[in-house]
Amino acid sequence: MIRNQFSIAFHITAIYAVVSILWITLSDYFLNYFIANQMLAQNTAMFKGWFFVVITAMLLYKLIHKHMKLQLESEGNLQKKNQEVMTTYEELLANEEELQQQFDELLNREEQITRQNECLNALHEATLMLVQEFKVDNFFKTLVNKMMAITGAHYGYIYLLDDQGTQMEPNIAVGFQIEHIKKSVLPGQGIIGKVWQSGNTLVINNYHEWEDRLREPIYSLLRTGIGLPLKVEGKVIGVFSMNYMVEHIFDKEELQMLDSIAELASVALGNIMLYETLQATRNRNQALIEAMPDAIFQLDQQGILLDYKQGRDFQWLLPMDGKVGKKIDTFFSPPEAQILMSSIANALSTGVTQLFTYKHVQQDTAYYREVRINACGSKEVIAIVRDITRRTEVEGKLHYLALHDKVTELYNRAYFEEKLQQLTDSGQVPIGIIMCDIDGLKLINDTFGHQAGDNLLASAAKIIKQCSSGVGEVARVGGDEFAIIIENRDRGQIEEICDCIREGVNQFRETNIQIPMSISLGLSIRTHPQQSMYDVCKAADDNMYRQKLHSSQSVRSSMVQTLGKALEARDFVTGGHAERLQHLTVELAIAVGLRDNRLSDLRLFGHFHDIGKVGIPDEILFKPGRLTADEFEIMKRHCEIGYRIAQSSSDLAPIADWILKHQEWWNGQGYPLGIKGEEIPLPCRILAIVDAYDAMTNDRPYREAMHHEAAIAELDRCAGTQFDPSLVGLFKQLVIQDENFN
Repeated sequence: MIRNQFSIAFHITAIYAVVSILWITLSDYFLNYFIANQMLAQNTAMFKGWFFVVITAMLLYKLIHKHMKLQLESEGNLQKKNQEVMTTYEELLANEEELQQQFDELLNREEQITRQNECLNALHEATLMLVQEFKVDNFFKTLVNKMMAITGAHYGYIYLLDDQGTQMEPNIAVGFQIEHIKKSVLPGQGIIGKVWQSGNTLVINNYHEWEDRLREPIYSLLRTGIGLPLKVEGKVIGVFSMNYMVEHIFDKEELQMLDSIAELASVALGNIMLYETLQATRNRNQALIEAMPDAIFQLDQQGILLDYKQGRDFQWLLPMDGKVGKKIDTFFSPPEAQILMSSIANALSTGVTQLFTYKHVQQDTAYYREVRINACGSKEVIAIVRDITRRTEVEGKLHYLALHDKVTELYNRAYFEEKLQQLTDSGQVPIGIIMCDIDGLKLINDTFGHQAGDNLLASAAKIIKQCSSGVGEVARVGGDEFAIIIENRDRGQIEEICDCIREGVNQFRETNIQIPMSISLGLSIRTHPQQSMYDVCKAADDNMYRQKLHSSQSVRSSMVQTLGKALEARDFVTGGHAERLQHLTVELAIAVGLRDNRLSDLRLFGHFHDIGKVGIPDEILFKPGRLTADEFEIMKRHCEIGYRIAQSSSDLAPIADWILKHQEWWNGQGYPLGIKGEEIPLPCRILAIVDAYDAMTNDRPYREAMHHEAAIAELDRCAGTQFDPSLVGLFKQLVIQDENFN
């Protein structure tokens, strides 16, 4: 403004100076030029001076007035503009404050966004690690470390629900040593238990004063704690917790951020659990596929091979190299390929598993295959091909065994009864049935063992089968019974078969003297279509038992005699041994005062007391050295075997009890019953002394005979232990008197 005023003053002064100079110069020039009178010139000069003053005063006034007016207008405008500027300035100040507030808000928001970005980056980093390794422990460890760094927490850990769902167990711990923190948390215990129980985020300030805090000493350092639930499908399966050793105030944005992180971590945990479940399922399915013995083919609806896996236990018979993309008729024969294409169409249209089997012959070897077709989507199927060759063979064997007897390889009772029903329903006549029963099979089993009995059964089956070959079907219908079904033959032809069997048995007995064979036979014939074959079978069975009753005693006696001869043929001590025993036992019995009516039984006892040895294996019976404990246990069985043999014969039945007890000792240390003293029958005590003396004084393959004196001395030594001492004294006198035995 001062500069403006100076400019106006300078402007007026300049005008005044210019006007003054021009007036003085021009007025003096014109005055001198027009007025020559000096007085007039002086008056005119005075008038000119006052006129100049008036004119200049008026001019100055005009100029000053004009400029003052302009100045006033300028000052008014300037004041107005100044007011406008002040208003604008105030507005600018207000805007500046608003901008500062917005700037502060932006800074705060930027800080929040930075923190969120850090959280997201941490989660992203953890997720990348999870994607790369898919290890939940590494994921949680990275997440906990990043969240602690962002929020300034001193401790952080994650607890996960155990497999039973009964407690929370630590998975990751940072700051604490995991072995120092609580190993398990139940619902309601500490922050972990409270969050698990409620399912909501929990913030605890002044943790050290919180009544529900964990009481372990390590937690006494904590001042603030937060727990965030990790949920999968709405269920809490874990808790993420952080603790601070100083007071920490969580604002709304930080809590929202942590809740968001917990939600994202829950999603990741859910994905991990799903992945682990899928991985376990995949591994289990892969293990099942690898363990499957089957070949697996993936085919489309046109029968084109998309993929395949060779079977574990069998290789595909045709080479599969280059077969992917080819039709099934390149690795299936035309008949199987046609069935397979039909099964593919049915599986895709119905969704029902298709199953068929086929037989493949290669190099004269038959292979059996089972094919299962399952739809896989709308245009593909899975064909599972299993090698069932072994199963088919086993089924064939099982079917054979179901209808055949294992010992004789004849048909069994199941087949026989099924055949009877078929023949009953057919009404066919004539049909004959021959029932055969092996006599004394139990005696053979008890004497020689079941293997010998099985051999006898097989021999009998061979004879029966040979005699009925081409005309009848033979079945073993019981332990010792056989049945022959003969169709379209008259009675004479059927009786010829019976005669053939009898002749075969006689020939067998002539060549096999050790184990006797006898077969009882009975027959019956169906002559009317209405007659049941079961009735025919019963009639044949009755006829067979009738014959068996008529001949049973003679058969048993014959078998016992045969067994006795078999013992003589095997036993090296029987040369004169039986006669010597009979003589001495009778002499000693007479000396003791035994009644005459028992002497005949005593002679029989002396001859057959060791008949049970026919059931002892040769390698034990003829062993030159000492028997082992197991071998001796087998040898001891000859008493029981002899007892059963004697029980089966009316001739030997009176001495059966003596045969059982003839190895008992006076002191009770014998076998098989362990009886002692006079509990042992007198004939057994007599035979024990006589048999021992004769054995010692005669040669054996493993030693020479002892002298008479040495044998007597041995009897004296064993008197009271093995032998009846009173009988030993009588026997010594008897031997001394009888010169034949010196």
